[in-house]
Amino acid sequence: MIKKGDTIPGIFSVLFGVLILAYIKTNEKMVVMSADTYGGIGPGFFPFVCAVALVICGVLLVLRGIKQNGNVDYFQLTPERKENLKSVVMLAALVFIMLLAWKVSKMFFLCLPIYVFAVNKLLKRSWLFTILFTVGMTLFIYLLFRVGFHIRFRP
Repeated sequence: MIKKGDTIPGIFSVLFGVLILAYIKTNEKMVVMSADTYGGIGPGFFPFVCAVALVICGVLLVLRGIKQNGNVDYFQLTPERKENLKSVVMLAALVFIMLLAWKVSKMFFLCLPIYVFAVNKLLKRSWLFTILFTVGMTLFIYLLFRVGFHIRFRP
């Protein structure tokens, strides 16, 4: 039963979340809450929230896997899973290429729309959606980080 369904991904999610929590706890720079130093939440707050969410989702997956009682074989590679695996590998490659292009060119706001456009075309979105989403996402990131938070995008 433990090798079936969502049990294995759930266990990995819980373990990964616990490792992140352990890292946050042992790293003095990853302060979650500190009114003295950071005036409220610290740099470890968002990773902490993500790690807790990962642990909760992992536990839910484990429970779902147990409830499936071996009806779903996690390792069975169906045509749909093959297509999904291909998409995940391609998305990971696009992230790597985008980060590499940003590092080499030092032009984040040129690399970002190219990346967003490529992701949308990989996911087979329509041309209109792809263009609108690319422009909207680039504008949103620019306004949020560059204008709102005054963050400069350097490699």
